[in-house]
Amino acid sequence: MGLKVTGVDEVILQLRNIAEKVPDHARRTMHNVSDKIVELAQLQAPVDKHNLEQSIHKEVFTEDNRRLAIDIKAGGEVNGVNVDEYAVQIHENYSDMKPGKGTLAKMAANPGVQIGEKFLERAYDKYEDKLEKMMIADISKDVDVTL
Repeated sequence: MGLKVTGVDEVILQLRNIAEKVPDHARRTMHNVSDKIVELAQLQAPVDKHNLEQSIHKEVFTEDNRRLAIDIKAGGEVNGVNVDEYAVQIHENYSDMKPGKGTLAKMAANPGVQIGEKFLERAYDKYEDKLEKMMIADISKDVDVTL
């Protein structure tokens, strides 16, 4: 399982599992952890008019009609505004910018939370090891794993 951030038009964090078919409890784990990643990414994202935060969401689909795939995205249209380029700029270059009033208020309300660039990557990094361990445990319940 790895991290892949792609897209010039939007920022996409792709979470893919490697199993052909994932047991139901492993699917639930992927959904639960991806929801937590979305929440943390929204918390870590700078705020101006809340469009960037609102644009952070998960998309769930299956690949090859078998494999569960979850993308966590920042970008798209929110409140009639396309935030694709803005999401990329903030995700990749926010340290070159000065925080606005909204971000400063968010920082004050959330001491200890790093608000700024790489909000998707940092959210994923926080849960990557936990997700991997939980997935191994879930899959191991259904598969005899002896090394």
